[in-house]
Amino acid sequence: MKFNQYRLIFFLSAIILLSSCLGTNTPTAVSSNASFVSMTYVAKNKIPTISATTFTLVDNTIVNLDSLPFKTSIDSVSPTFVFATSTGAIMHFRTGYKKDSLLVNGTDTIDFRQLLRVRNYATDAKTFIDYYIKVNVHQVDPEGYNWSKVSDNLNSINATSQKTVILNNNLFYYLNNGASGYLYTSTNGINWTDQSSKLTGLPVNTPLNDMEQFNGKLYLTQDGVNIYSSLDGINWTKKSVADFTFKSLLYIFNGQLWAVVQSNTDNSYRFAVSSDGNIWGMTTGTIPGNFPVKDFASVSYSSSTGKPKVLVLGGLSSSNLPLKNSWSSEDGVYWIDFSVENHTLDTLAVGASVISYDSKLFVFGLRNDKPDSTYYRVSKDEGLSWQRPDTLRNILPKNYPARSYQSVVVLNPMQVKGVQSPTLKQQIIDSDHIYIVGGITGSTVFSDIWTGKLNRKSFLRQ
Repeated sequence: MKFNQYRLIFFLSAIILLSSCLGTNTPTAVSSNASFVSMTYVAKNKIPTISATTFTLVDNTIVNLDSLPFKTSIDSVSPTFVFATSTGAIMHFRTGYKKDSLLVNGTDTIDFRQLLRVRNYATDAKTFIDYYIKVNVHQVDPEGYNWSKVSDNLNSINATSQKTVILNNNLFYYLNNGASGYLYTSTNGINWTDQSSKLTGLPVNTPLNDMEQFNGKLYLTQDGVNIYSSLDGINWTKKSVADFTFKSLLYIFNGQLWAVVQSNTDNSYRFAVSSDGNIWGMTTGTIPGNFPVKDFASVSYSSSTGKPKVLVLGGLSSSNLPLKNSWSSEDGVYWIDFSVENHTLDTLAVGASVISYDSKLFVFGLRNDKPDSTYYRVSKDEGLSWQRPDTLRNILPKNYPARSYQSVVVLNPMQVKGVQSPTLKQQIIDSDHIYIVGGITGSTVFSDIWTGKLNRKSFLRQ
């Protein structure tokens, strides 16, 4: 087991002897610089991600700061070391491995899980430096999601309407039962504060489905001539409009708040737009045929090219008929009905929710053909087609009850890489959580809270 060490000692001794035998007329360049320059390695099965891995020196440890992909095998690797100068380098392995040590020759295949350190000798044949070896491999699937229930039953209110929105990085959970209004707030989705006694100005019989946060304020309509707004989520004020009747708030798009309204002049259904939530104007054209006026799912997001887009799914028509259409627009005026050519959302029931997350779109709801079954789909092509999430990677827990009219929000979305500050590191860990709050299935009203997050979004380095 010590053969390689003896061979190295012999090799170094030979160099010293050779150097002493050289005449004074033959200068020999020697150095005491044994410092590390680089390390690369190639897997036996030529895995590209291993070959492209960058190793750097942190203190006296050679390490890859960007972890290798999940389940990458490093048990058959051929390393190549580069040092400032080197007479020879020897690898030392962990106790119990089949080798205690081995000379570095660039051809041996070794188990990097067992490699402890490498010692390099400079060309003066006596100066050496020990470097420890650390190979980071992701221990969890970066593309997997971790789902869990964080609250089982926040309240016992038999709500007829409920909605959760985000205001100032806090969760606001509203409910009403036609007689009273309720509000719970939370900073993390786990600990909630009952703010119901403070809630003022919000009608107790107004459907909450289309509540929106716009420019730091919350807005709500659906009772016709009034639109309600709140800066703190607790104290609400109303404003009346005369030119049209509000049917629902749609979405936030291109820095404006959009709504579906009915003209008081000709009873046509149109879009109304506001830049401040106070002054509204109707668009000239009517809404497309089979465009929903309430109980739809909508989301604004950026396309793969960074262009703003909006998507509106399902809902009820002006005749109160359920729709299966999927409308997409890049300007809010010209719309494309994806459902004409693609029928992957045909079984989605009314009352679904849709979010943009990790450059994809996710829909949560019920199946129209199976009212007790969860409808959960992902779109990777900006809403054109929808598929079941990858098996086991993003599947909702088996004990997640099917429901519609749930609120789905993303708390504290962040895009930070290479962060060093401990405060920002914690912010990354706490950010980008998906929350599913409440919902209804038949006569069952839920007030539970579920959360999920893409594992990769908790990595300090991507």
